[in-house]
Amino acid sequence: MAFDFDRVRSERFYRSTAPVAEVMADLDRLRHLDTEAKKARAAWKDRSFTLAFAGPGLLVVSLVLYVSKPGIVAGTGLTLGGVLIFGLFLSLFRVLRLKMVDLEERRYALALRVLQRLSEDIGPDEPVTLELDLHLTMDARNRTARGTSGAWKTEHFVNRWLSFQARLRDGTHLRLGMEQRAQHRVRERRNPRGRLKIKRKNKGTALIDVQLRVKPERHPGLARLGQDARKVVKLPPGVALARLEVTDDRLSLRSRMEDGWEAKPRMRNASLDAPRTVVMMLLSLYQVLNYSTALRKREAARATS
Repeated sequence: MAFDFDRVRSERFYRSTAPVAEVMADLDRLRHLDTEAKKARAAWKDRSFTLAFAGPGLLVVSLVLYVSKPGIVAGTGLTLGGVLIFGLFLSLFRVLRLKMVDLEERRYALALRVLQRLSEDIGPDEPVTLELDLHLTMDARNRTARGTSGAWKTEHFVNRWLSFQARLRDGTHLRLGMEQRAQHRVRERRNPRGRLKIKRKNKGTALIDVQLRVKPERHPGLARLGQDARKVVKLPPGVALARLEVTDDRLSLRSRMEDGWEAKPRMRNASLDAPRTVVMMLLSLYQVLNYSTALRKREAARATS
């Protein structure tokens, strides 16, 4: 199916099951078109800024001229000033419309960078499934609860926006997910003068889940590792280990990042580098598998000695 940018932008949702190269091409196309849309919005904002000065200014000058000395020049100026103000409203409408369909760049950028790093570990004809929810975290559809905390009115939001599934070349099934959690607080107070003041606060966090499903016969006794598996998990500084589960046929790792994470290349702050965190989580799970194999070989060597 051909990639439909307008549909993705209007629905704010992307879903595809296809070879990894095709999905990467879709995301690259999405990045290019969204970048062009952002440039267009910036251009319309500059145009609006210019019209905001030119239109009213010409209208005022022409009006003064018309009052003091009516004539063709003043009348033309009034007409042109009105046209510029009308153009200003059209320009502002265009800016608003482009803002409403603006996509959060870091989300599709993260998916693209992760696929680029995994592409060599996935067969060229192996279908992968990717789902991207591009709605804002604090969209009404993501609201999970409302309440109060002291003088604050609170709203809680959960947006599980990334879901990825693939079978790797070694037969392991990979699942990757990411969600944003946010809390919005509002407090209204009146000062001694009786004026109403509204204070707002937002805070949030990001959770990344990586899961590997393996064949139990290839990794017998995996579940016996228990808490020992935590010894080999390595995450970037500032990224917290939220959960690690190891059973006979699967390993699940969850990490917690700050809400300000990014997916830019060559980031200096490792705690906000989401692509690096995903890769390190995946490598950690493979380290757990290797650790299990090493323990099994050690036990077998002791039994035969």
